[in-house]
Amino acid sequence: MASGWKRPSLETKFHIDDDWWKSSGKDLRVSVRGQLCRDCQARFPDHRNLESVDWVDPETAEVVRADALLQSLRGHCAKQPDFISNSNNAVSNIFRIFLLNGNQPLTPRELAQQMPWTSAETILRTLASGQVYMGIRPATGLD
Repeated sequence: MASGWKRPSLETKFHIDDDWWKSSGKDLRVSVRGQLCRDCQARFPDHRNLESVDWVDPETAEVVRADALLQSLRGHCAKQPDFISNSNNAVSNIFRIFLLNGNQPLTPRELAQQMPWTSAETILRTLASGQVYMGIRPATGLD
């Protein structure tokens, strides 16, 4: 057992671990595209060679260059009533929450607030099962 390892708890913060995606040989953008609604998937038939888009921050009115897939997900797909819902599996909902919040680490309790049909304990059991789903792992160095 590695030094400093702690069993995840309800207070452990999780996030999408970029290093996991790099070391697994999988492409995060393929999974991001898979979270888009059908209309947006049709607009983006491929996850590669997508240009950045100008995006206007609704609070500051600042124009920034942004990833087209993520902006489509945040600006259109997330507004669909079933984007985060009990009709999706828990891992997809959690992955989508992290995509929407800019991958800011969250605890199982915080995730459960956005998925009230799933308990924090169930979320913890899923994320701490030993299997890494969609690169979602404990965010180290944040305790």
